[in-house]
Amino acid sequence: MQLEFWSLACLLTAAGIIVSGCSMLLKEPEVSVKGVSPVSAGLSELVLDVTLDIQNPNAMGITLKTLSFDVFYQKGNEWIFLSHGEQTGITLKPGPNEVTIPVSVQSSALLGSLFDLITRGAVTLRIDGTATPDFRLFAPNVPFSRTVTVSL
Repeated sequence: MQLEFWSLACLLTAAGIIVSGCSMLLKEPEVSVKGVSPVSAGLSELVLDVTLDIQNPNAMGITLKTLSFDVFYQKGNEWIFLSHGEQTGITLKPGPNEVTIPVSVQSSALLGSLFDLITRGAVTLRIDGTATPDFRLFAPNVPFSRTVTVSL
């Protein structure tokens, strides 16, 4: 009976070391916003392409379960929510990757952002988001944020 207990304890300890060792080998990707560019603008809709640079420091490809972000525009000292962007199942090769996600803005904030874009020729946007890599045993949230100015 005591031998079975020690065998089970050694087995669980070895499994814990293997699992924690694997998680130390996998590194989180680094996500940054490369740019935001307007694709089309109308009275009822503004379409933006948000381009992200994602650095995969692992020697093998990984998959992002989700990549989601919110887009805000600056009005004075306030940040006004414009839209949400999200994509799932993004495959990343080792090294640098570029991902472009289109975002459609359809809200009352659209008028304010279009007004700033037309009158000043530019609008300041902030993108806040998280990337969630799928490491099978765990899925950490990797935050990213960037403020950019979009010009006509």
